[in-house]
Amino acid sequence: MKALIKSIAALAMLAFSAPAFAGGVTVAEEGDSKLKIGAKFYVNLTSQKTTDQAGTLGKTTGVAVDRAYFSAGYAFNDIWSMGLTTDFQIESGLKKRSNVYIKKAYLQGKFSDAVILQAGIIGTPWIGYEEGLMRHRYVNKTFVDTYKLDSSADAGIGFKGKLADGLFAYHVTEVNGAGYGNISKTNAMDFNGRIGVYPVEGLTLDFQYRDGYKGTKTWDPVKQANVPGVRHTLLQGMASYGMDSWRIGGNLISEKAKDKAARINPITKTNGYVAWGWANFADSLGAFGRYEYLKVKKDGTIIQPKTTRYVAGLEWFARKNVTFSLAYDYSKTKDNGFVKGNFVKNTKAGLFSEIKF
Repeated sequence: MKALIKSIAALAMLAFSAPAFAGGVTVAEEGDSKLKIGAKFYVNLTSQKTTDQAGTLGKTTGVAVDRAYFSAGYAFNDIWSMGLTTDFQIESGLKKRSNVYIKKAYLQGKFSDAVILQAGIIGTPWIGYEEGLMRHRYVNKTFVDTYKLDSSADAGIGFKGKLADGLFAYHVTEVNGAGYGNISKTNAMDFNGRIGVYPVEGLTLDFQYRDGYKGTKTWDPVKQANVPGVRHTLLQGMASYGMDSWRIGGNLISEKAKDKAARINPITKTNGYVAWGWANFADSLGAFGRYEYLKVKKDGTIIQPKTTRYVAGLEWFARKNVTFSLAYDYSKTKDNGFVKGNFVKNTKAGLFSEIKF
């Protein structure tokens, strides 16, 4: 624990003292080559309570480091570069232990603004993009990330770029499917893509299509046959509008999961929508809000669990790349577990922060 506190303190000091800008800090240059490093972590002090129809399930108060990232990027020249991002996840109950993942490790070739190749453990098309628009990942994830409909990174190959002077954008990938927490090869790869249209300044229109088995289609060496797996098909549309000091947006999401091996309830349908927005009132103050609705239906089941969620907060930009917010996060799932009348409520409130360089 002392080592962790010292590491966090050192990163905080560096974030306050080093010249910071988007994409990290350049620490070395030689000819056309350039090395950048960066770090980002989310620290919160919150009180959280979970209840159901029988009473309190859990209650916690304290400090948590929800995420800690370290990134390094090396550009060989104007075309070729490589990148590495590690993800530290601190788990409660583990003494002096944390899970460390390689979130990204890739080779990139930027042949033009219209054609950028990435191969390795790469960012997927949607989650990172939406996080850049909503700007509050340190308080809440995107809808598809929260409900495990998509992963922010995966092993595979992808192409992305901008066309027609920025009127259109695309990002398409073929990935292993299970996400960066499990990059094992399976018996099928997943397609994950996004197309964006930006007709006027400030307006974004984006569409996602994801199809595959999320790493569940494998080979059974005993039976000498494929394990059928669960096929997931995700569709999402998002529109947002705003300028430098504000933005509002909304998403529509639909996913169908088909388990070919299941005899009962082989199909699960997930539908939802999101409304979100943020505004900066001054150079150092802002506010944000979010509403989510989720409905899950299994084939042949009348009861459909429904989740509603509200997030609201006030922000203080202490300095460039150091942000604090007082936020409230409430969600309720009705008919939990496909049982009529069951519910689970989650309430979290407190001080959240994002520190990066």
